[in-house]
Amino acid sequence: MCDTRGMECISHVGVSTGAYLNLSLGAALLRISELTAFAEILSLGRHSILEPANARVIGLAGLPFSVHGPFEHFELGSRWASRHKAAMQVHKRHIAVAAELGCGLYVVHPDVQRKPRVRSNRVVATMQKACEDFTALQEEYGMPIAIENLPFARHSHFVAPDDLDIAGMHIAFDAGHAAITETLDAWLERRDLPVRHVHLHDNKGVHGGDLHEPCGTGVVDAAKVISVAREMGATIILEHKNEDEVQQSFDYLKERGLLTQCEL
Repeated sequence: MCDTRGMECISHVGVSTGAYLNLSLGAALLRISELTAFAEILSLGRHSILEPANARVIGLAGLPFSVHGPFEHFELGSRWASRHKAAMQVHKRHIAVAAELGCGLYVVHPDVQRKPRVRSNRVVATMQKACEDFTALQEEYGMPIAIENLPFARHSHFVAPDDLDIAGMHIAFDAGHAAITETLDAWLERRDLPVRHVHLHDNKGVHGGDLHEPCGTGVVDAAKVISVAREMGATIILEHKNEDEVQQSFDYLKERGLLTQCEL
């Protein structure tokens, strides 16, 4: 748990274990608990929640957490029904375990097409059926499931706010991805959307890549994103590639008074 003895403990802005993929999940959660009181577990490789040892570690860590599901985006939007079905089965297994472990929210990527394509009605129909299925799973397990906007304008069918009918799902709004697709303002202006969760990181916008750089180093207005997220009651997660970048973001947010104190 977040130790408030002799340190400033920050709430409301959590950290993804994606910055600690070189460590065991237990070690990653320990590092995160020294910074904040909320984690997002990227369920890949050593951090997979399907590993029994990791399930025990999550319980011992005692941190409130969300789970980012595995990257099944190529298969989820596949034109082949068997591949789509297999991707849904992978998510179903993760969702069942996440709910059992007490996960607060499960994040899923929409489709990614390997080659740039024009918008496909067939893929849209596949994804909207997937959203209906995720909505049913959300109701079955009593755990919010959120679909994330992606940064690939000609490779994904969920980039802008109204790209898909997401049924009863929630939205995991990724501010960095929106900056790349030049949809950041469009997302932030829409208070009617079911945004439940926010991923925060920076980049150089449409002329750069999805670099997940520290806050304050690019075009993303972190203050505005955090303000809107809090207004909508959304959890906020820093998504970076390593611990140094996580610390840089915390330093930037702290200097600008964008962090709140944990309640003692």
